[in-house]
Amino acid sequence: MDLKAYLERIGLTAPEPPSLSALRELHNHHLLSIPFESLSIHIGEKIILDPALIFNKIVLRRRGGFCYENNGLFLWVLQELGYNPKVLSGRVQTRMPGIYGPTFDHLILTVELEGRRWLCDVGFGEGIRFPFPLEDRWEEEQEGCIFRLRVDGEEWHLEKRENEGWRSLFKFTLEERRFKDFQGMCEFHQTSPYSFFVCKTFCSLQLPRGRVTYMGHRLIKTEFTSGEDRVKNTQILTEEEIPNVLKETFGIVLNGKLEIKDEDHLLPPTE
Repeated sequence: MDLKAYLERIGLTAPEPPSLSALRELHNHHLLSIPFESLSIHIGEKIILDPALIFNKIVLRRRGGFCYENNGLFLWVLQELGYNPKVLSGRVQTRMPGIYGPTFDHLILTVELEGRRWLCDVGFGEGIRFPFPLEDRWEEEQEGCIFRLRVDGEEWHLEKRENEGWRSLFKFTLEERRFKDFQGMCEFHQTSPYSFFVCKTFCSLQLPRGRVTYMGHRLIKTEFTSGEDRVKNTQILTEEEIPNVLKETFGIVLNGKLEIKDEDHLLPPTE
């Protein structure tokens, strides 16, 4: 795999020695360049947790991916650059508050720098924009969104401020995992009716103070304005318009026919 090609994919020219500023730049550029998407599942393209295959898809074929792919690629990049990242398992909160997916539901990373541990996550559609200090009750605004970490026993919750309250995005422990440990849940999220990714054909990309998302027959553009205000515009798409939207908005050209889905999904089984 070619680190230079990855850096070009995210709009950077040369790697810098490990530092917090360099990590923030990598993290942000990845999110602004590489979509969070489920399209492979809906063109019959198998997702395998093989770093070389993920690199080929995201970097050479200029696609995106879900958490195992985006954070799996970022894991390799950080290793190559000398950051010594650690892999953790997260459990995403479902549409029912307080109900979370199973272990290995979400892959996240941590890095130790400048005497602190930092949470990194480039594989969650509405998540953090920059590395986040791993400290209980740390609260921070990032590009118009306010996040905080909260500890409950051995579990950490990443929360997002919404409507003057806090919504848990996912929870995790600090137990170190291996990349290959996520293969079972990677298969689950490609095949199970409990999986959001199976039920939704989507592609989402972070923008400076905003986000653009294709889902089903909709293109949704969200601008983060002052405070917690949002301006959202939704365009209804015909099936014929979708390939051009993917190309023009996300730089994606698919090599198979897309099955369009935008269905409600069942609550996943819990432990």
